[in-house]
Amino acid sequence: MKIILATDGSAHSEDAAWLLAHLPHSDKLELVVLYVSNAPNLRGSMNDAELIRRIEIADELRAKSIFQHVSALFEGANASLELVIAEGHIGTTIVHEAKTRESDLIVIGAVGHSLFERMLGSISDFVATHAHCSVLVVRPTGLETRRRPIDLCIAYDESEPSAEAIKQLGQFGWGAKTNMDVVGVVTIPFVYSEIPYEFDLEEIKDTKEQAIGDAAEELSKLSPNVKTHIIDSTHVGDALVEFAKKKGSDVIVMGNTGDGMLSRFLVGSTSRYVLRHAKCSVWIARKHAGA
Repeated sequence: MKIILATDGSAHSEDAAWLLAHLPHSDKLELVVLYVSNAPNLRGSMNDAELIRRIEIADELRAKSIFQHVSALFEGANASLELVIAEGHIGTTIVHEAKTRESDLIVIGAVGHSLFERMLGSISDFVATHAHCSVLVVRPTGLETRRRPIDLCIAYDESEPSAEAIKQLGQFGWGAKTNMDVVGVVTIPFVYSEIPYEFDLEEIKDTKEQAIGDAAEELSKLSPNVKTHIIDSTHVGDALVEFAKKKGSDVIVMGNTGDGMLSRFLVGSTSRYVLRHAKCSVWIARKHAGA
């Protein structure tokens, strides 16, 4: 599996590195530790070439120090690590490097160093929206201090993206130390019409329960600790966020939804809503071209 760990040395980046290092994996990981330098952004406003060069040297030293720290986390693991220092807009560069290297997964902390980036919209949101492959956005949930089993909240809606999420989970050797909650959300469709529509809620729930049960059966091959949950809600994203919060989930796993321009910029998809509002990490599974 080819993975890019995007890092800037911040606490959130360290959380991302720690979680990735402690995820189970059956196959060898080809891990690129990607550090994107900010130095090019200064060229338009600074005439002092020597000062820019000093910044570039400092960036290189910082990147190498980060790489040493990450390498220590993966000591003894079935993984090969490579440090890549790139220049350019951070989000665009991460997405470009992942596509160029045909990566399967990008792992990134939820927030980086820059207050300016926080104000404009986070880099992680940009990467999760524009990447061609799956993205794991990491938020701390206390795993590193309590050393407990990983709790996964797996959103399932019978769609192809949901099936892809379960397929990608199968690439990891989760085992008995993983708790999996498979969650399906039942919503009543809204239909604007002068003719009244009636929906059989029980039939909808029965269909959903069957689908969730089938998904749970597939996931039981990965972990013996699988439970199913059906939630009634008017908002799918909010239901998933609230479930994960109450359950204390470490990661919400879901298929990518809403790739179109309308979803990205006007409406907003369920995956984007969860990404922006969840208190835990979010894994958005996406089948990239050629997979």
